[in-house]
Amino acid sequence: MDERLRKTLLYDFYGELLNEHQKNVYSAAIFDDMNYSEISDEFGCSRQAAFDLVKRIDRKLEGYEERLGLLGRFLLAREKIDALKGSIENIDKSITDSKLSDKEKKALKGELSSIMNLSNEVIEEF
Repeated sequence: MDERLRKTLLYDFYGELLNEHQKNVYSAAIFDDMNYSEISDEFGCSRQAAFDLVKRIDRKLEGYEERLGLLGRFLLAREKIDALKGSIENIDKSITDSKLSDKEKKALKGELSSIMNLSNEVIEEF
């Protein structure tokens, strides 16, 4: 996963656990794409202080993820939902292609069972 996307997702999941100043600085760095010099000008601190604060916030967000694992669970759920989508598309294609034999019906029932199992796993995750 792209580092910028990961930081954005971590902020989405855990940003409310930061204080207002941390939110503002991190938002400027990540969402407004400000460099450390621009951040230091904006918030009245040195470039080194801006760098240190952004790195501390990165570590703090990663620490929350290590303990709580919300981003990991979200990404896993997204993978399962993608698998569900693929299964549904396969079933739809099979149904619309032609008349189905008993063997094809059995195969479709197997895919439907897989869909049900995956959806149950997703529901249990959240």
